[in-house]
Amino acid sequence: MKCPFCGGEMEEGRLISRGYNCFLPKGERPPWTVIPPKSSLEKKNAVLLPPDRWEVPPNWPQAHCCRKCRKIIIDY
Repeated sequence: MKCPFCGGEMEEGRLISRGYNCFLPKGERPPWTVIPPKSSLEKKNAVLLPPDRWEVPPNWPQAHCCRKCRKIIIDY
């Protein structure tokens, strides 16, 4: 998917929430701890989102991330 802001290629992944919110790139598995340390998320190339908690269904929503523009597009 192309970024609507800069035209660059966006990464495919999912929005996940387990006491934190982040974009997790496709192919990466979330850490198994309930609230993992930031270093554990960084090893997974996760993009952390604001700290407020979201109620999400068990199937985390599809999302696309442009790291250059710092934009995430979420399908719901």
